[in-house]
Amino acid sequence: MGFLLLKIFFLLALAAGSGGALTYWWFRRHYEDVSLEYARSREEWQSWRHSFEERLAAQPEVDLEPVTAQLGALQTAISDIPTPEPVDLRPLQARLDELGQRIEAIRMPDLARTDQRLTAIEHALFPVQSRLDELTAAVRGLQPASDATPAGHEDSGEGGDLATDAADATSDVEVREGSSNLLSHAGHGHPDDLTRIKGVAKVLEHKLHDVGVFYFWQIAEWTPDDVQHVESQLEGFHRRIEDDDWVGQAMELADQPSAAPRPKDH
Repeated sequence: MGFLLLKIFFLLALAAGSGGALTYWWFRRHYEDVSLEYARSREEWQSWRHSFEERLAAQPEVDLEPVTAQLGALQTAISDIPTPEPVDLRPLQARLDELGQRIEAIRMPDLARTDQRLTAIEHALFPVQSRLDELTAAVRGLQPASDATPAGHEDSGEGGDLATDAADATSDVEVREGSSNLLSHAGHGHPDDLTRIKGVAKVLEHKLHDVGVFYFWQIAEWTPDDVQHVESQLEGFHRRIEDDDWVGQAMELADQPSAAPRPKDH
């Protein structure tokens, strides 16, 4: 055991001596004395500095007198500018306050009474419209016999109504020019009760008939362009279609059994 330890100690001493010798050899081979280079660089720096200071000293002095004179003249001109008198803005502020009070005192008219009055006028016109409908029916009753219902289509209770609707469905119905589904007349069965749409009174229903609107399925198919076209013909009822969502209401009403069905050829 002691011999093994002595052997290890010997090897460590040998390795340390070899390392030291190798280090000494490497430093001796690559060692450079930089003290001379540093001294030379320092002398060159001092020489350049002295040369620069001599050249700078040889430059003529800058005459700042013109600049000083201009600054003095500018300061004199500024001091000669008169101080503006303070402006009294109190009258203007008082006027603005008075204007603001007048604007706040303005009260918008109560349109509720106007709307009630218009509704009353519409209800008052209902009998007149009913009378006009009666007169129209009477005038139609005075038509020649050739315009009457053909034989074999006489009314017979509920069956008579179906026959009349069938006759109307075969009549020559045309789409009005400039529209997609505005009809020349109600030729596809009995017209729907358009007053079931919220916002459509009886007077407005008659206006819609004049425009060419008779059925829920027509309104349900309207595009934004169709809505704009119809509104342009309803004087005094602008934006009623969009505000009351006629198209959405008509879609629901057109699906009910009591609504007139959409013809297949339209």
